[in-house]
Amino acid sequence: MINLRAILREPWAAFRGLAIGGLAATGFTMFAASASAAEFEWRYYSVSPLGHPYSQILDKHFKEIQKRSGDKLKIDLVYFGETPYKGAEAEKLMRDGLGEMTEWLVGYSTSTYPLLSAPELPFLPTAAMKPADQIPALDKAWQSPSVAAELQGILDRHKAVRLSRFYWPPQNHWLNKAIDGPAGFKGLKIREYSAEGIDFTTAIGATPVSMTAPDVYAALQRGALDGVVTASTSMTGIKWGEVLKAGYITNFKLTISLILVSQREYDKLPPDVQKILTEEVNKATDEILAFMVDNETKLHEQLKKDYGFTITYAKPEDYTALRKVAQEAVWPAWVNRVGPEVGKPLINDVLTALGAPERL
Repeated sequence: MINLRAILREPWAAFRGLAIGGLAATGFTMFAASASAAEFEWRYYSVSPLGHPYSQILDKHFKEIQKRSGDKLKIDLVYFGETPYKGAEAEKLMRDGLGEMTEWLVGYSTSTYPLLSAPELPFLPTAAMKPADQIPALDKAWQSPSVAAELQGILDRHKAVRLSRFYWPPQNHWLNKAIDGPAGFKGLKIREYSAEGIDFTTAIGATPVSMTAPDVYAALQRGALDGVVTASTSMTGIKWGEVLKAGYITNFKLTISLILVSQREYDKLPPDVQKILTEEVNKATDEILAFMVDNETKLHEQLKKDYGFTITYAKPEDYTALRKVAQEAVWPAWVNRVGPEVGKPLINDVLTALGAPERL
């Protein structure tokens, strides 16, 4: 049986503690006595709408925060698609005082912060990995010194506190027709959201299209897109399965989302409410990851049964061929983009964490 407790808590717990502990060390947990009687109404900007399983889990724990805090802290989950803002602006919302709490899907911002692409370069694992194996490996990759320092610097500049993290299900290609191998990608218009994903899509003979998640459904409907790179939960949670027909499964990366809080707003909370907030957010992300690990295969079966999907699992030799494309066309381009003196140590640290033998 999978030891989910170990997967979810370690080694990220130590990393998470640094972020919160740093606030205490710099005096951010000191409050006037009058603040303890105040009521705080927050917005949490979410990449997915409330119908998505992840958002439902978070919303459940937000309600528990309100209950446990005696109505001192109320958090409303707001979908980015229902606001003027975009997911790629998440960290800026914290800096500019436009929200109290947000999800930051880091892959949306790697054009701005290319060093953060290192743990999410395509096809770094030597073979398709199960999510339960990917989670601890990716945690190690995100905690490598250079990546962790870059991330913390960004958060500091944007006056944001990192409460926790979760991963989306493995990223795969979801298409309007079934393919049985790499050659099937040629000529397809595929939505990608990261610079490196765009490089990879081009290298396999497809046309990358960049657009925000709320625009994808209509684009698929009118034929402006033939497919998307996303997690399986997008098929049901944001209903893209209604306008797609197939999945090509390689599990080529996990994408991280960070839960951020405005440092300014966090500073206003009484210590007991801070504690409740942290505890419930950690419970929520643990539950999300447990759901992700347990649900992936079940969801594939649901898509076949209820949506008529064709699910094709890449043959080992096809995974190897696609990995070679990434190794030759994407990884070196990223290294050159960020600079070899920085990029090579970063990608080598990540490859080590993933147990891959290559070094650049």
